[in-house]
Amino acid sequence: MGTLKATEKLERLLSMIPWIIENDGPKLSVISQRFNYPEEHLLNDLTKVLFMVGPYPHTPDTLIEVIVEDGRVWISQAEWLSRPIRLTSEQGFSILRKAKLMELIIGSENGSDLKTAIMKLESSLGQTKKTFEVDIPMLATNTWSVINQAIETKTQLVISYYSYAKDETSTRTVHPAEISNRDNNQYLFAYCETANDFRLFRLDRIIDVNTSDKAISIPADKGEAPNDDESWKLENSSSLVSLKITPEDSWITATYPIENSTPTDDGYIKVDLYVTGIAWLKRLLIRLSPKTEILKAPKDIPIDLAKITAQEILDRYKE
Repeated sequence: MGTLKATEKLERLLSMIPWIIENDGPKLSVISQRFNYPEEHLLNDLTKVLFMVGPYPHTPDTLIEVIVEDGRVWISQAEWLSRPIRLTSEQGFSILRKAKLMELIIGSENGSDLKTAIMKLESSLGQTKKTFEVDIPMLATNTWSVINQAIETKTQLVISYYSYAKDETSTRTVHPAEISNRDNNQYLFAYCETANDFRLFRLDRIIDVNTSDKAISIPADKGEAPNDDESWKLENSSSLVSLKITPEDSWITATYPIENSTPTDDGYIKVDLYVTGIAWLKRLLIRLSPKTEILKAPKDIPIDLAKITAQEILDRYKE
């Protein structure tokens, strides 16, 4: 089992409380296996993390009590968590959408348990296929099936990919790892020979895909594919741009990977952010106030890029 993040630890610890209470002294090894929790950390986290959990007013008599004897675990003073927490309608619909998405990916004939769970969830939410259906056009394309096949057979792919950031199309040889869903978009997570690193490729921007007889072969120094959540690579410092923006445009600090953000004496905000190309920066500048200034940028990015972009747009309208 891999290392769990702090939030994952707490979520799993809380979810195992009702089960431990119901099963009256299960073994540590059984708990570890059932909840996919590293056994070497389980005893410490049960006795030192859960021990500090309890409802208001957080006095000693309200905190959870964990007893461990001969490798078995008992929990008391947790009646408020003795039954699984009921899902809200919003949480239920979110799980149902993800479950239906998974069913589309693996096929209903390959997931009988998943299908049964979906039917139960639909019933509790009062939904049917007629009122709640997930459809992903990409699943019906050749792109999806070819990539899925390459992942299963562990073979390389040659893709023609459109980069929105650089506004260009390139041909790349990739070693596919998995297809993932992020913000309602589907991505191919793969090792890219051009980038010499792991990258995410949005499926609807893959113009063409061809199979290869070559087996996946990732350089030894790259190791195994990193966690998908850690795969968003920032460019190096040469792509760092400093902008002076108005307070109305502060939304970009919560939307893009900002390296630094500081207020200025004249009421503006100075932000340092990484950009992946001039085309992407042009599109951003169009969305920002005309008062936006580029304070610092690499040599290939003009300081007056905002004015140049605005003039290009005006020239197009004149044609």
